[in-house]
Amino acid sequence: MNRADAATARRPLATFRLTRAVALQWLVVSAAGFFGAVYAFARVLARLRGIALEPIVIAPSSPPTILVWLAVSVGLLVVVVVPHELLHGLFLARYGGSPRYGVGVSHFVLPYAYAETDGSSYTRNQLLVALLAPFTVITAVGLAAMVVYPSPLLVVPLAANAAGSIGDLWMAAVLCQYPADVRVGDPPGGVQGFGIYGTDVGASDRLPGARLLSRFVTGSVGTLAAVVTYALVAVLLSLAFGSGDVVLGDPDRGWLLVRHDRRPDGSALLEIGDRAMLGTAALGGLAWTVVATLWRRLERGGE
Repeated sequence: MNRADAATARRPLATFRLTRAVALQWLVVSAAGFFGAVYAFARVLARLRGIALEPIVIAPSSPPTILVWLAVSVGLLVVVVVPHELLHGLFLARYGGSPRYGVGVSHFVLPYAYAETDGSSYTRNQLLVALLAPFTVITAVGLAAMVVYPSPLLVVPLAANAAGSIGDLWMAAVLCQYPADVRVGDPPGGVQGFGIYGTDVGASDRLPGARLLSRFVTGSVGTLAAVVTYALVAVLLSLAFGSGDVVLGDPDRGWLLVRHDRRPDGSALLEIGDRAMLGTAALGGLAWTVVATLWRRLERGGE
């Protein structure tokens, strides 16, 4: 189905646009998701090896060491990105599309690789499968390999794939707000993203409660992005100027903790725990839900 068919056979319900603001949030959440995934997979590895999880300490490094790590990171990205996008393309082709692959930079902010089709449309569930396949398959294969060969070398690629799946999970969350009878295709107006189309007969609007849930998630993610941005800037400046170590994880103090230790006495310059971060994100989500709902009602009242 092409754009003309979508417009005549079905009515547009919504358009997901990859705006600059969304790209920035993806970038920040992906960076935070990478460190969170490293810690999560490290916990799995520690359990498989029957040892206690030790905190991950990132110490200030000299420029040559940083260059080596950058080279290793690029290599890991290639190893992860290729099968990730091939899995997207495999399922897009399975459901009738002709995928093409490439790389780009969204709004000069978010570098990305892609598998996409032009002029094809999919059911909601078909696109959900295509979106979630790389995260599900690569994670499952990686965990199975970790059981057979419990090596730390598997942690970083698995975490990189999880971080690279943030956009896929985000779009899947948008699709889950709509019933299974909608179809998803090219967006109207040629913007970057996708359009959601439904028939004029039947329940094709958002599922009950999806609008409020969407506002809550938007506010929570925006708040989390702001906190993580501050933390990342502080951590990167610390590592660049050698002002202290960055410690990720503390098994005795909850699931996740990021702490910046100032030298030489070890006092914490920055400390963010999982409970504090989740609580702040939840408050931000509630505040945004109230503000966005009141604003929408005021707009309707002014019509």
